[in-house]
Amino acid sequence: MWLVYKKELLEILRDKKTLIFSILLPTVIFPVLFFGIGAFVDSKETEAKNKEIKVTFINGDTFEGFTELFTAEKLFKKVTIESKDYKEEILNNNTDFIIEIPEGASMPSDSSRQEVINLYYKGSSKLDNISRGRVNDVIELYNNTQRLALGDKFNLSTDNVKAFNNPIDVENKNFASERERLGEFAGPLIAYILIALAVSGAMYPALELGVGEKERGTLETLLLTPMSKGRIVLAKFAVIFTASFFTVVVTLLSYFIWTYIFTLWFNMGGLGFLSNISGLDLLLVAVLLVPLTSIFASIMLSASIYAKNMKEAQAYMSPIFMLGFMPVIVAFVPGMELNVKTAMIPITNVALAMKDLIKGTVDYGMIGVLLASTLVIAGAMLYFTTQFFKKEKVLFRS
Repeated sequence: MWLVYKKELLEILRDKKTLIFSILLPTVIFPVLFFGIGAFVDSKETEAKNKEIKVTFINGDTFEGFTELFTAEKLFKKVTIESKDYKEEILNNNTDFIIEIPEGASMPSDSSRQEVINLYYKGSSKLDNISRGRVNDVIELYNNTQRLALGDKFNLSTDNVKAFNNPIDVENKNFASERERLGEFAGPLIAYILIALAVSGAMYPALELGVGEKERGTLETLLLTPMSKGRIVLAKFAVIFTASFFTVVVTLLSYFIWTYIFTLWFNMGGLGFLSNISGLDLLLVAVLLVPLTSIFASIMLSASIYAKNMKEAQAYMSPIFMLGFMPVIVAFVPGMELNVKTAMIPITNVALAMKDLIKGTVDYGMIGVLLASTLVIAGAMLYFTTQFFKKEKVLFRS
């Protein structure tokens, strides 16, 4: 059995496709792309926050001190336009925002009524909304001065003005740590990536060791050896499991190394909560993947052995791939947590446990329940694969 395992493993390692898809992509290319996209989005948002905004005022002198608030702010530039076609002026980038105070309007503190101004701009993306938010912040600043002026007019104190403006204010006191808040979103995402890698990492070796051997005609030679069919299938299963689990573990380590590099060198503080994950939690994430990877290795080996050719085997892999993803989505549902019931649901239980481990709120007792239930399923799947491999009508299906 050890000789078959060694021979199959060497064949897999000689395959360049396996090395690229199982090692290079998940450990180097995907993390660099993942953090590269994050850094790019971060830089674009910073650029939008620091971009100089051109503002045009129509009847701006109507509100005393209004235009001065904008010119006093950094990165706001007051510009004039020649045309009354506001749309054309904005689309030609002559100005970014046009603030029009209608004819006949007066300062709210003088008219004692709400005045409406028009804000013209072109915005379709999140970055445009950042610029609009900066303009609205200055307008809100002017609103605040008018509130205080109205308060003086009606002999109201600052507290009275606050009460009228916002009768009930809510001061949030959130006891959840940063790790818990960010882990609620990042936990299922990390689980999704790792489970996807477990599935994809098992797929290519399974294709090669099952239907691949059928097409190459080497399966018959292997069956002529004195080794029992049970030991042969166990060796093949061990190779698929090794390749898949190795992919997941090195990816897990790679992501944390890249996280350390990007947070230290590129100051991406939003990922700092990952450094709070303990070594024990990281080890448990890897342990959780052992029975899960075994299940996928058994299912894919069975499908590959059953297939007549490579094309048919690849057709079987697609639904198995989807089968691996769908239960993970449940972990994204708000309020879903690991308990005795959810610990019995394959794949979903692993995703929920990973989420709790990333958040730092895991019940370690539930991890034991989860491992026990998943190991039973993994053992049953491996037994089924072994029995399946012993059937000649499956091995020599035509």
